[in-house]
Amino acid sequence: MTAPWFVPVGERPEGRVRLYAFPNAGGGPASLTGPAAAFPPEVEVWSVNLPGRQARLAEPPRDDLDGLVEDLARDLLTTARPPYALFGYCSGALLAYLVCRRLTELSAPGGPPPAPGRPASGASPGAGSRAGSAPGPAAERPPLPERLLVGSFAAPDVALLLRRLPSLPSWLFWEQLIELGGVPAEVAEREALRPILEPALRADFGMLAGYRHVPAPPLPVPITVLYGGRDRSVSRGGLLGWRRQSVHRPSLRELDASHWLAEEAPDRLAAAITEEIGCAWATA
Repeated sequence: MTAPWFVPVGERPEGRVRLYAFPNAGGGPASLTGPAAAFPPEVEVWSVNLPGRQARLAEPPRDDLDGLVEDLARDLLTTARPPYALFGYCSGALLAYLVCRRLTELSAPGGPPPAPGRPASGASPGAGSRAGSAPGPAAERPPLPERLLVGSFAAPDVALLLRRLPSLPSWLFWEQLIELGGVPAEVAEREALRPILEPALRADFGMLAGYRHVPAPPLPVPITVLYGGRDRSVSRGGLLGWRRQSVHRPSLRELDASHWLAEEAPDRLAAAITEEIGCAWATA
């Protein structure tokens, strides 16, 4: 049985709002346990479950960004339980944005039809994932996310991407990655784990390196931009650039942290996201 694309991070039987999270490069569901535990019981955190790491370590990591976006969007189109939001952290923000954009295209009346016969390689047949099957009438389509939240990442049309990094030899790959702050400190310090972590990291950064922004209509989904007040890797202009990606005025939330919000300020991150997705969801 093929692993599901999204898995819950902790049990939340009272959860009434789902937050689908996209971790930083090389990360998996376990990397979000800190923030997930800090949410109120009404918020249920689910993480993207990519191959090549943690429970799917034996599988080769994905290196085709367009195909991955398609698979994830089609899975959410058929399985997402509203109300829900998307949260992309660090480089995961780009993936969350692209999935949200694809969801908008697929959900639009008269939008592009699904690719017939194209299964999602990570979909679980019999678990509600019907990627590649035709969606029903517009009235049957699940609603779009209530909000897209992005953390520690510049707008996709101006983001500075490390295009040479994935092609470097291993020793230089890690030297550059650590020097540029591309992994949390706890990962940088654990040299023994590098052979295990490198394939997924290299694949994720490879997808980022190959990204070329294609202008598209602004999303009909509000965007929240979360950033650390001590983060020097993302400029103010890069953060404000997210206003070009939505028809709504973006909400900017500064946290007392550097680039690594989930590691340094999990409680404040969870509180800010809870406020942004709206207390009314949990009390309605």
